[in-house]
Amino acid sequence: MRYLFSLILLAALCPGLRAAYIDSVRGNVDLKKAGAADWSRLADGEKTRLAAGDELRTARASTADIYMDDGSRVKLAPLSAFKMTAENKDSVSLGLYFGRVRSWVKKFSKKFEVRTPSAVCAVRGTDFMVSADADGNSRVEVYEGSVLAGDSRGNSALVREGQFSDIPNGGSMREPGDNPNEPSDMNSAVGDPRQIARAEIYSEISREDVMSRAQEEMQSAEYQMRKTAIDAFGNRVRMEEYTIRPADNQFKYVVLNTRGDRFDFGKILFTFNAALPADLSQATANMITSPGASAPAWQLTEMNSVMSNTLDKVTEDAAGGSMVYNGSLTSPAYNLVFNNYSFYAAGPAQADENGGLGRWLWTRNNYNVATNQHASITYLGGSAPATESSSPSGTDVFHTFAKNTYSDSTWIAAEDFVLFDDGDILSAGDFSSGLGGGETVDQVTDRLNFERVYTSSLFGGRKIDVMYSAKLLKDAGLLRFE
Repeated sequence: MRYLFSLILLAALCPGLRAAYIDSVRGNVDLKKAGAADWSRLADGEKTRLAAGDELRTARASTADIYMDDGSRVKLAPLSAFKMTAENKDSVSLGLYFGRVRSWVKKFSKKFEVRTPSAVCAVRGTDFMVSADADGNSRVEVYEGSVLAGDSRGNSALVREGQFSDIPNGGSMREPGDNPNEPSDMNSAVGDPRQIARAEIYSEISREDVMSRAQEEMQSAEYQMRKTAIDAFGNRVRMEEYTIRPADNQFKYVVLNTRGDRFDFGKILFTFNAALPADLSQATANMITSPGASAPAWQLTEMNSVMSNTLDKVTEDAAGGSMVYNGSLTSPAYNLVFNNYSFYAAGPAQADENGGLGRWLWTRNNYNVATNQHASITYLGGSAPATESSSPSGTDVFHTFAKNTYSDSTWIAAEDFVLFDDGDILSAGDFSSGLGGGETVDQVTDRLNFERVYTSSLFGGRKIDVMYSAKLLKDAGLLRFE
C-alpha cells in the first residue's frame, strides 16, 4: 500500500487585489508562516493575512474561513490542512494536505484549481467541495456550476451541478454520477473514525497538539498509567501512558515523556478485522502468533506508529495484515503477515514527504512478523544499507545499538535499553532466583521500562528518546508471560 499525500490545491480568486485572509476560526486552528519552524494558534476575530508559503491546519471540531477580496470564500473542515504555495495577479495557489475544503468561487474570478493526491479540479464561478482521505483517495462534489476534474493518469470529465466523482489514489476517476448527499456544513471531519485516527497519528507532532489530544483522550482511556522513572542517561522522566478505542475495531496506545523542558512521545494505532471484545487482551494475546489449527477471531489488518521529539519523527506504516497458517503438523499456528510494512524518518525538511510519513527508508513485502521473514525488501537508494550493530554494555545486558547507512549517505541509528525504574539496565542475571526476595518474572516486569533512542542524519543533531513501561503493555495484553 502506498500513501501519497503530495497534494497541491491551486486557487485563483479575485481579479483585482491579491489578498487572501483568514476571516474567522472556530476551535483550534494553527498557522505556520512561510519559512517559520513553529506553528502559532490563531484567535477568533483576528483578520490574518495569508501569503505564499503559509500553512494552515485545523484540529477536531475546528474550522477556518478564508476570504478573497472579490468575495470568493474557502472553508477548511476539521482535521484538514493546506498550504498557500503562490499568489499572483492571475492565480492563487494552495496545497491541501488532507481533509476537506469547500470553495465558493465568484464568477469572472481568477482561475481556481484544486489538486489532491489523485485529482485536479479546475473551476470558475462555482460552489464545490473536495476531500482527501488518509489513503490519498479524493472526492469532488459540485453544488453549483461545474468542475473539470481529472486524475493522475490523465483522464478527465466534467462534474456538473448535483454530481460527484470519486478519484482513487493511483487509479482512474469514476464516471460522474448523481450526488445523494446534501451540501456539507463543513463542521465535521472527512472520513470514518478509522481514517481520522490514522491521519492524526502522522500529522500531529507538535507538543501543543499532542498534549491537547491527550487531555481529551485520557478522560475515556481504558488503560492509564503515570509514573516517574530514571532513563539510561540518568534523567528523570515523567511517563504518562494510556490506551483508547478510536473505533470499535481499533485501539491506540500513547506514551508521553517529559524531561525538564524536553518532550518526546510515541503513538501506535492498531486496526483489526472485526469489532474488538470488551476484554482487549482477548485480541492482543494472539495478535502476532496464535497457536493451534484454527484462525483467531481478531486479526490485525493495519498498524500505524510514530515516535517524535516534536521536530523529528520516525514512522512505521503496515497494511494488508492477516493471520496465515504455518502448515505445521507438530506445532500448528497462525502468524501475522503484512503485505506491506514500511519505515520512514524525517526532520522538519522531510516532514511532508510521502503524505506526511517522512523520508522512505525501506519496505518489507509479505512480512511475517512472528518469524521476522519476508518475501522481499526494498531500500532507499536501491541497495541494502551498510549496517553496524553492537552490545555496548556486554552481551548479557539488555542494551543494543544498530545503525543503517544508505547509499545516498542517509543514516539512522536505534539504541535500545530495558531498565528498572531506578535506571539500572537489566541483565540476564536479574531474572535468576531470589531477585527482590523471591519475586516472580511477572512482578519484576512491573518495575521494568523500555527505552528507544533514535538518531539520524536527518535530525540535525537532535535525538528522539521515548521510554515506556512494561506494566501497561502487560495490562493491555501486548506483553505476555506464560
